[in-house]
Amino acid sequence: MTSSVEPERLSIRPATTADLATLLDFRLAMMSDISRLEANPAARPRGDGADLREVNRLWIEEHFGHDFMAWIADLDGQPVASAAVMWFEHPPGPANPAGREAYILNVYTRPEARRMGLARAVMERAVAEARSAGAGRIWLRASDEGRPLYEAMGFETGKYLQLASR
Repeated sequence: MTSSVEPERLSIRPATTADLATLLDFRLAMMSDISRLEANPAARPRGDGADLREVNRLWIEEHFGHDFMAWIADLDGQPVASAAVMWFEHPPGPANPAGREAYILNVYTRPEARRMGLARAVMERAVAEARSAGAGRIWLRASDEGRPLYEAMGFETGKYLQLASR
């Protein structure tokens, strides 16, 4: 774990059902940060805040512990950062004989805890867990702010194309 925080102040732990509200708050804050940074109306979450909160709450509750798991960084006993993995089973192929893929999402650090190495610490944990679970491909979508960290960790632009939602 690479962090500029004293080790006794920091713990990285798997999220539990008791953390679902924190994971939801972090996800909504991350989406808000991204839409503000991109200044792109198409990137802004649709619907009112209450609708967005409710559909994300339902999604997290449905997927948590099944195909979605998360890790929380606690600083002085308070949750300040997170990263999650969503598992996908794809048909086996030459580059991924097992077919298992890990999509990293919801990487977020509270503003007051940024630039302390916490995003890297939770990312390293998520990547290690994905590798130990046999993921042949680990991928993510990067915000402009997060891209330097992910590239420093070895993530590269891939060959996938996508159609944007309308």
